[in-house]
Amino acid sequence: MVIMSTPKITPFSSIRLDKDAPTPIYLQIAEGISSLLTSGVLPPGYVLPPERVLCEQFGISRMTLRQAMSLLDREGLIDSRRGMGTVVTHSRLRKQQQDLRSFSEEIRERGGHPESRLISMQLAIPDLSVREFFELREQQNVYTIQRLRLNDGEPLALELARIPERLCPGLERFDLVKTSLYQILEKSYGLRLESCSEEISAEIPSSQYRKQLSLPRNTAVLVVNRKTYTDDGRAIEFTRSVFRGDRYSALVHSVRKKKSLLKGPTSS
Repeated sequence: MVIMSTPKITPFSSIRLDKDAPTPIYLQIAEGISSLLTSGVLPPGYVLPPERVLCEQFGISRMTLRQAMSLLDREGLIDSRRGMGTVVTHSRLRKQQQDLRSFSEEIRERGGHPESRLISMQLAIPDLSVREFFELREQQNVYTIQRLRLNDGEPLALELARIPERLCPGLERFDLVKTSLYQILEKSYGLRLESCSEEISAEIPSSQYRKQLSLPRNTAVLVVNRKTYTDDGRAIEFTRSVFRGDRYSALVHSVRKKKSLLKGPTSS
């Protein structure tokens, strides 16, 4: 007697992909998941399956899936949380960054004079969460770059950036005090930075942060965790920046769109 196993039915089984259609596969996936989210099939707080499971479900590569997830993130429909995975979001205020800028570009845009002081730069095997984000094998390294960022000579932020060595071999030969990291990635390595997702939160600073940033007493810090991707969906940067709460605020530029990036039901 042969026992046949029944395929596991999931909410994502309803998404059908047409690989012969002119619409890119990643956009078909994003539109399909968007419909599940906006219709309430996947409620706020629902944790999406791991990348591996979704890739098997759709028969696609991780790069294609990440392009779809990047679109959903920009729409404010999902949020990646450390230790939890990717979660369907509640309706809440989020920073919407229209232009992907480096620290130096942002400070100049605000009329300031950016500076950097290199605290350390190391090449090492990352922890599991960073390795999974960059899709690295166990022995592959990342550059861990810690810098103090200044505006008009005043400490503004402490930045810890992780960059995969496989995409930027020999990065240590560049002067990260005088040259923008983004400029190096784009001009010297030919990487085209396209999008990022940022999670912003307020925290009480540690004594070390208070000293390094010259923080006044009872001053909170603004923590920005940024994940940056290239135009072909590769993860290129994983950065944690700690800003002085009394010297930095997040700029929000909101536009009323005529049409969403993704198709799906809307409510008035």
